[in-house]
Amino acid sequence: MADIAWFLSDDAFISFRYVRNLLEGHGLVFNRGERVEGYSNFLWVLELAALWGAFGLRPEHTAPWLSVAFTAATIAAMLWWVARLPSLAHRGLVGWMAMGLVCSSATFATWTSGGGLETRQFTFFVVLAVVCLSLYRDSRRALLVVSWSLAAAALTRPEGPLFAACCFAWYVLQRRTDTGRWVPEWKAAACLVAPCVLVVASHYLWRYGYYGEWLPNTYYAKYVRPWYEMGVRYLWAAALETGLYLLLPLAVVSLVKGWRRRRRCLAYALPLLCIALHMTYVARIGGDTFEYRPLDFYWPLLAVPAAEGIVHVGLWVSGVLRRRRTFASWRPEAMARTCAVVIFLPVLFYSSAMQAALLFEGIRIVPRYKTHWLLAAPGMPMLTAFSDHLRLQLNPRYIGTRSAGIHNPAAASLSRWQPYEDMERDAIPHDAVMARGDVGIPPYYVPDLTVVDTLGLTDKTVARNPVLNSNHSRIMAHERRPPPGYLQKRGVNFTLYPAISGENPGTFGSLYAAKVGHALWMPFDSTEGIRWVTERFGRRDLRITEGLAGREDLRTYVDNVLLHLQRAEPVLRSDFDVYLTDNRLLYTGEECSDEDLTPTFFVHVFPADEDDLDALAQQHYRFENREFFFQTRRLPLDFHFKDLPVPGDVECAAVIDLPDGCRSHTDPSSGPLTRKR
Repeated sequence: MADIAWFLSDDAFISFRYVRNLLEGHGLVFNRGERVEGYSNFLWVLELAALWGAFGLRPEHTAPWLSVAFTAATIAAMLWWVARLPSLAHRGLVGWMAMGLVCSSATFATWTSGGGLETRQFTFFVVLAVVCLSLYRDSRRALLVVSWSLAAAALTRPEGPLFAACCFAWYVLQRRTDTGRWVPEWKAAACLVAPCVLVVASHYLWRYGYYGEWLPNTYYAKYVRPWYEMGVRYLWAAALETGLYLLLPLAVVSLVKGWRRRRRCLAYALPLLCIALHMTYVARIGGDTFEYRPLDFYWPLLAVPAAEGIVHVGLWVSGVLRRRRTFASWRPEAMARTCAVVIFLPVLFYSSAMQAALLFEGIRIVPRYKTHWLLAAPGMPMLTAFSDHLRLQLNPRYIGTRSAGIHNPAAASLSRWQPYEDMERDAIPHDAVMARGDVGIPPYYVPDLTVVDTLGLTDKTVARNPVLNSNHSRIMAHERRPPPGYLQKRGVNFTLYPAISGENPGTFGSLYAAKVGHALWMPFDSTEGIRWVTERFGRRDLRITEGLAGREDLRTYVDNVLLHLQRAEPVLRSDFDVYLTDNRLLYTGEECSDEDLTPTFFVHVFPADEDDLDALAQQHYRFENREFFFQTRRLPLDFHFKDLPVPGDVECAAVIDLPDGCRSHTDPSSGPLTRKR
């Protein structure tokens, strides 16, 4: 499954660009000279930089395999836990079932490659800390390992200190049950607390000194306000798809049984405490854009206690059955193992079948698939219907996006932008500035270009621009927008398109194209005009779209209007916006698709003087979209248009002159527009 789910995400390339800039001597920055912490995986970035700098291993090649290594280490830590747990009945059976629960999880397999992100490294450090602390709480050396693991987790992900607090609290509680005293032995406590606190505190001080902020910029960009309504749905969807509704109760059974038998053993209380507090955190932030990525450490931490819980239930069932004559002759040991295996098989099916079907078949399970094999299992129609209902609520909010929904766009973008790796490094003008919403893959392969992140991950100003819309209309991690006039202030003047290879590439689909390497062409647009372009690219082979001279004035007009849209309010707002400026009508839409070519616009003209209303009351004008001059027309090579220097996700723009004698006003009542399909 890990091979099928192997992918690289666009977000990983944000960290990769920081790695590149660090190795090239510009510091941990996204744009040169701008200190903004647009990453949240400090230790991961340093590791990738060390591998690239020391061995020449590029991060896009190294990161997935590094995640594979941490996956193997995580499974080894889980098996070590099984091997060393005291008084564990049926140890071999528990280990076999725990491996089955983890290795059959499609969600766990999805993050084996990690998408190039730090997910599995964080999981390893959390699992190592929990396992080591639960087994060797009386060993100072083990406590040092726990402390350093918690410190590494905190440097890998911002929520790391949450698990450190859980471990510290559990240690005090466990010592209380062991010794009857609340105050632990101070040397042991220092071994557990001191390294972690010193490392984390040092990182916070460094961050404040380097970036001027106590928290990473990604926190301000992504967190708007509590979003429990989506966070709870996200957890419910995870519970249904991954079988948490079975694993958690079974783990609680193991905790209760262990407490009753050994009284002082709270080994399973620590992972359950970590998971419970983390669920509260996830519910508050509203979940995550990716498919259950924050929950990745749940499966290895729950697999062992859930497997032991199955054994306890099997023992109870075997005891009930052996009271009957039919099973009285069975050996107790064999009877208990048989019952445990019989219980394990449906648990394994219900905890993995739904997510495996979604991964392998690439379909969303909906009620119309009545003949699907999955729906033949008892209770599955109800579970899949409930899961599908939750998914329909989460997907429009960009919450819980499946790996296939991440992999396909990222793979397509990678194939279009990767050729820029061979571009000559002095090809981009120093004063070229581009604005984008997706700042992963393209900026990584064009490192010399200054890129303004319109979603705020790598931009302080955008990350702190207030979000006024209510929770029911929010979109996860895509809510921040540049404040009015900000893009103009930053000097956004450049739009870069994917590279085109070949000596005779034909139509570029852009105003300009410059040769920036052997048989490598860079298509681009600029609002600065031909003079600026020829001055910056004059020494290169530069091509200008045929007929540009006759359209340059109109093109510049459209670009300038787009750059200043923040200052205006549209007279009509729908899935497109319509602006009236002077005697021109400007249309901006969210997508460039066939659907956007079908609407018909009717402009009804009314005089400003109410006394003359009857004279022109019947005059109206009809325009088809095909009459418009498109700023981002559909181009060859399946280009995507997310490069426009405008707020939001505007991807299509068009402009047309109004009839002679018709001049619009900004007041919507003076020039209403209607749309008719």
